[in-house]
Amino acid sequence: MESKRLEGKLIAAEIQTRIEKTVREILTRGDSRPRLVSIQTSEDPSAVWYVGQQEKLAAKLGIDFQRISPQEVLTEKALIEKVQSLSADPKVHGLFISMPLPEGFDADKVLLAMDSRKDVEGIHPASLGLIMLRKGKLIPPTAYAAFSLIKSTEIMLRGKKAVIIGQSAIVGRPLQLLLGEARVTTLVCNTGTSEEDIKKLVGMADIVIGCAGKPGMIKGEWIKKGAVVIDVGTTEVEGKLVGDIEFEAASLKAAFITPVPGGVGPLTVTMLMKNLITAYEWQNK
Repeated sequence: MESKRLEGKLIAAEIQTRIEKTVREILTRGDSRPRLVSIQTSEDPSAVWYVGQQEKLAAKLGIDFQRISPQEVLTEKALIEKVQSLSADPKVHGLFISMPLPEGFDADKVLLAMDSRKDVEGIHPASLGLIMLRKGKLIPPTAYAAFSLIKSTEIMLRGKKAVIIGQSAIVGRPLQLLLGEARVTTLVCNTGTSEEDIKKLVGMADIVIGCAGKPGMIKGEWIKKGAVVIDVGTTEVEGKLVGDIEFEAASLKAAFITPVPGGVGPLTVTMLMKNLITAYEWQNK
């Protein structure tokens, strides 16, 4: 069977159109323009790239954007004070803090300094707690993107079986909650799960999500025929981005599959901007 490629850019374009419309409506009312501030905590290439993508998309959508450079937050104290200051500023509607933080910084202290209503990355403890209570407003963008791609297949989710390989706080765990809310029976594999068990679980799953960051660890031959396969992994190997799932082999068995690159990635920054609009509306009730 030939699988259908799930490409994030198609859904992203639809959501971006809606965001642009919302921004125009906000400005027509005479209200302030939505504003995102991104704190870049290091010169790590992935952090520089991701913040750059936010700046580019914000300009396209009519959103005010400000980048805080690593030189402005060289110490944990300086970072916490900056987060507190921006949280208290009513003209700032969304805050992004690039992770991981520099060595020696306490991520919990930094996150707790943030107003959770401005947490566009959805990683504040309060944001994750609301998801668990089925009241989540700000969903981690990568998990949000993966879930949206699953929903775009229009398959009946209720009663399906899913396996998630990887349990990070920004992908695996929130995805487990989102799928559970859709009445999908979901199992999560972690570093304690043997390859043999992963193989068995993948083979019985209607939905397979790879988010471990280990290129090619999920073999295409393990995939159940007709499954939905979502690859969140993006690891650079010999100058190319490679996913957690063997794409070519999995494509022969899956009904739907995301390519790497081009699948989840293009949708992630758009979901962050969608969170910004949600945060704006939450703060301006």
